[in-house]
Amino acid sequence: MDTTLPVGKPTLAEVAARAKVSLATASKVANGRPDVAAGTRARVEQAIFDLGYETNRRQTPGSRPSIAFLADILTSAYAMEVLRGAVEAAEQLGIDLAVERTHRSNDPAGPPTSASLTQRLLAANRVGAVLLTSGVREDVYSSLVGARLPMVVIDPIDSTHPDVISVGSTNWLGGRSAAEHLLGLGHRRIAALGGPGNSMSATARLDGFLSACRAAGTPVPDEWLRRCAFDADEAAAVATEWLTAGDAPPTAIMTGSDSQALGVLRAAHALGVRIPDELSVVGYDDTLMAAWASPGLTSVRQPLADIGRRAVETAFTIHLGQEPESRHIELATTLVVRGSTGAPPA
Repeated sequence: MDTTLPVGKPTLAEVAARAKVSLATASKVANGRPDVAAGTRARVEQAIFDLGYETNRRQTPGSRPSIAFLADILTSAYAMEVLRGAVEAAEQLGIDLAVERTHRSNDPAGPPTSASLTQRLLAANRVGAVLLTSGVREDVYSSLVGARLPMVVIDPIDSTHPDVISVGSTNWLGGRSAAEHLLGLGHRRIAALGGPGNSMSATARLDGFLSACRAAGTPVPDEWLRRCAFDADEAAAVATEWLTAGDAPPTAIMTGSDSQALGVLRAAHALGVRIPDELSVVGYDDTLMAAWASPGLTSVRQPLADIGRRAVETAFTIHLGQEPESRHIELATTLVVRGSTGAPPA
């Protein structure tokens, strides 16, 4: 690929020449039109990115600024609660919130490139973006900063990138509070089911839990330590394995999400294991599902709506040219005790 950049402000014609497409095709991509083949779109977006071409960001007189809320999965109770707070913040600020999938169905496979995501947001005249627990390429953050588009990440997979501004909760302390609750009830045979290994928030929850167990002289055995997706079916399979292996199964299971905890409850019911008389279960997030479970699920509450609200407010604050209160905002977690936890069997 020719890496020579033209002198002066790049034009759309130069973008078209670099991508080897017609001027009309380059114009469609630059203006966010969908009727372009995925491979062609990727070439044009990369040319726009390489040349530093500035898409015309015109705001119609009387129109309101809009922020993109980007996520790949919106069907979970967790995501819907975060989105509720984001919508409320947008209403209070007098701006629009555009809910989009991070990786669209007509995108090439894999996470979106910095060029494609930046170009998509610019073409839609977004003034910022909120990214919900979704994997993007590392160069996306720098690309958006260069385009003067503030992005705030909720529960980032990696918060060490210098351009990442994030909002989350005190996950390590949340995991620790779950362990202290079970230990205080008298449990000593405790299993821990954490979230995916590439999730920084899931790792913090599990680390906080294991730290408290070790400090109490009750370390979690390796065979009772597992990580899986935030998925009820996977969690049910792991719980079934633990509850049917040997004569001394765990008397308590800590999980990394309410979805996982509901999977554990389902496995216990199927095996005839009584909750909480024979097994105590702790979830994480405290979504509506926790209160609806039978028995009610003890869970570490994340202020999910507040997290969504703060993320939108932070993105808009940066758009207005102000500094955020912090580059990494953490809101406090609390333990909500319900009927799924009790003293271990005698």
